[in-house]
Amino acid sequence: MQTQAFACTASTASRVGARARVRAAAPLSTRASRLACAPCRTARLVTRAGAVQKMTKDELEVAMQDRSTPLVIDFFATWCGPCVLLAAELEKVKAELGDTVRIVKVDTDVEAELSTQLQIQGLPTLVFVGTDTSKPALRTEGMLPAEMVKSIIANEL
Repeated sequence: MQTQAFACTASTASRVGARARVRAAAPLSTRASRLACAPCRTARLVTRAGAVQKMTKDELEVAMQDRSTPLVIDFFATWCGPCVLLAAELEKVKAELGDTVRIVKVDTDVEAELSTQLQIQGLPTLVFVGTDTSKPALRTEGMLPAEMVKSIIANEL
């Protein structure tokens, strides 16, 4: 059995910022798995703690002011299955592209007012903000594979 650091999506562990050590029965893949979360003591859907940073409304406003590198914003919910799958794809993109792109995520349940202002209706929603201020931001809804996200970043931003 393999043990790695994960971030639990359960609200009890998330509120305290707990990073749980959980065991995976098989080598980890890009698919979401039900794993045992130690703080919650239940089988919960967990995601690997990684390079994609979770942001609040205020932090996002600051991040959007910096147009030096492309910004990808993932609007998600912890209960959304496709959102969990997309999170794994975005981790892959971040690992491959490194500091050439900033990828952040916003929890629509926590930031409900922001979601309403931006008219986020379908989940997951990705917003691509490029370095060129004359180009509008691009917006997609639904699960996208890592290759498609990289293609949008390379060709459209």
